[in-house]
Amino acid sequence: MTDRKRLTVNYLLEDTALFGGVKIPLHHANLLHRRGHRVRVLSRGPRPDWYPLAVPFATVPEFTGDVVPEADVHVATFWTTIAPAAALPHGRPVHYCQGFEASYTHNRDEHPRILAAYSLPLPAFALAPHLADIVRDRFGRPVRVVPPALEPMWRPRWRWRPSRRPRVAVAHPFEVDWKGVATALEAVRRLRADGLEVALVRVSQWPLSEAERALVEPDEFHCRISPAEVARLIAGCDLMLAPSWEQEGFGLPVLEAMACGVPVVASRIQAFTGFSDGAAELVPADDPGVFAGAARAILGDRGRWRAMRRAGLRAAAAFSERRVVAAVEEALRWVASDAWRAER
Repeated sequence: MTDRKRLTVNYLLEDTALFGGVKIPLHHANLLHRRGHRVRVLSRGPRPDWYPLAVPFATVPEFTGDVVPEADVHVATFWTTIAPAAALPHGRPVHYCQGFEASYTHNRDEHPRILAAYSLPLPAFALAPHLADIVRDRFGRPVRVVPPALEPMWRPRWRWRPSRRPRVAVAHPFEVDWKGVATALEAVRRLRADGLEVALVRVSQWPLSEAERALVEPDEFHCRISPAEVARLIAGCDLMLAPSWEQEGFGLPVLEAMACGVPVVASRIQAFTGFSDGAAELVPADDPGVFAGAARAILGDRGRWRAMRRAGLRAAAAFSERRVVAAVEEALRWVASDAWRAER
């Protein structure tokens, strides 16, 4: 196989819900398609109505050899697709780890099956370096870091200072505990109690619950809006709070906010230190008082706010589509050529 050979790639998605773990492979598929590769997306869910997918898509009942078309590489994008990809009678399987599912809190009964899937002897891609360390060190599997890419729509507006009433963005569903949304809401409540009137802008895949409303009433609540709408919304905000726990796989909204020139206060966890250390303000994950204090300091200092905008834009530049698609191609060729076997 030469580096110029066009690849045939199948992405296997468990479902097509509006989450980063779906969006990132769909974006990679589009980028590969633009480079002339033959790419398909197969899922048990319906064609996503929230993402402009440019490649063939099929809803399938299962990922078996008589259903999944032949390809050079089959990319399993969630733990439930690892074993089916490994069992296909054609092509080369690879597992794209976008978060270590056996660390989540809502699915403890599934952890033994997740660990069994991770123990299968196939190569892996990892969304971030700390996930690569887990796959390599805990399961002894060769791995390549394959990061997300930023679409051109994630771009800044010209801004000189925060708004008179700063708009503070908080992403992710409240009900996913390890996203830390409750910490962000409490930080906003403390900011308001201390006299800083901020507008809380919530973005979530799920509707506003009474449990969330009981903590803090959002000024705006945007539910299941398209990535393009999110990009426009975030570009008009003044700060993002991102208090995820260590379970975070990457934290795409943080990167997207930085690409929009929006300063970020985020947890000091492996996912965020991997790409935002020096650009975002990183603080303890479970301390709303520290989040509130950092937010107040940034919003009250125009020079610091502008410096964080510039630092975030520099950090985000490393995730351009051009750079990322080259990394995706190199990783796919590493799998298709069986070069990964030399690293076992």
